[in-house]
Amino acid sequence: MKRNKVIKIIVFLLIFITGFFSVQTVLADGDSKDYKRIQGFFDERESSLDAVFLGSSSTYAYWTPPVAFAEYGITVYSFANAAQPTFAAKFIMEDVRKTHPDTLFIVNVSHLLENYGNHLHKLLVNYPNSLNKLKMTDYLCDMGELTLSERMEHYFPIIRFHDRWSELTADDFNAPKDQYKCGSTYTSFLSKSTDVSGIEYDFDIRDSLSENNTRGLNDLMDYCEQEQVKVLFVVVPQAVDDNERFSKQNVTVDMLEERGFDVLDLRRHTQEIGLDFTTDFYNEKHTNLHGSLKVTDYISRYLIENYGFEDKRGNQEYSDWTEAAGKYYEKIYDYLRPEDYNFLSSIK
Repeated sequence: MKRNKVIKIIVFLLIFITGFFSVQTVLADGDSKDYKRIQGFFDERESSLDAVFLGSSSTYAYWTPPVAFAEYGITVYSFANAAQPTFAAKFIMEDVRKTHPDTLFIVNVSHLLENYGNHLHKLLVNYPNSLNKLKMTDYLCDMGELTLSERMEHYFPIIRFHDRWSELTADDFNAPKDQYKCGSTYTSFLSKSTDVSGIEYDFDIRDSLSENNTRGLNDLMDYCEQEQVKVLFVVVPQAVDDNERFSKQNVTVDMLEERGFDVLDLRRHTQEIGLDFTTDFYNEKHTNLHGSLKVTDYISRYLIENYGFEDKRGNQEYSDWTEAAGKYYEKIYDYLRPEDYNFLSSIK
């Protein structure tokens, strides 16, 4: 009798916990773009991705997966979200490697955030619940030096979003799906162009990283070495005239190269990429569609040359990528400039 009662209590608790976290997910006011990229990864067929690109908005603004597939036949998923903390990477890697054990990880280290307080939920509310997510939450809260009340909002998002009951619509109960394989379609990316010229990168300036950033970078490198993770670290060119940012980027590249990791510092290749700082950005930190096509083309060729990725176009196992690329080209067609076709041979 006691045994049956215990079983009933356990079942009740499991149902309650499942329901509680489901309610939290509905209430959480996450960006649908972030949700689609994060949750979309878990719908990808096992061992189907050449690489997974981790990072913040300067990842999905610069890298356009459906174009890389349409032009070169490579599958590089953009597991990115706005303000994604760099040091979430090792926890994301842990989950990705469950279904893609041999994939290459490309990690954008352009901006090491110092304060996660107002941004961490953009990753966590969209991330599947698991023990690994709990570990990631603990770690990032420590790294961001969050207060107890700030931490609790990430363990229990209902605290942050409980007032949204009255705002809920039918759309909140229907998880959005990404039909473009992480190809960006937001308005500023497609249609805005800002002259951000005049920036000169200072590759010589160096101050030490903060204690937390040093610890986080060392932890990430230790994980990659211990787990023998294939990883390429990337710094993207931004038009931010900020000596502190230049210093962080330079020291980060130094630390990575000293440990023997592959680093692609795209700040040093803007002429080869063909970036035009008068037309190819929608703001100082992000390329627009036209700049993204150039960066995607350059990185694609770099990956094929250095990692031997094979062309999967025409392979029926990747028909979902073919379909997504076709839809994406239809979406961007009206925004293209004549010079963009230099990077879009498949639709000439």
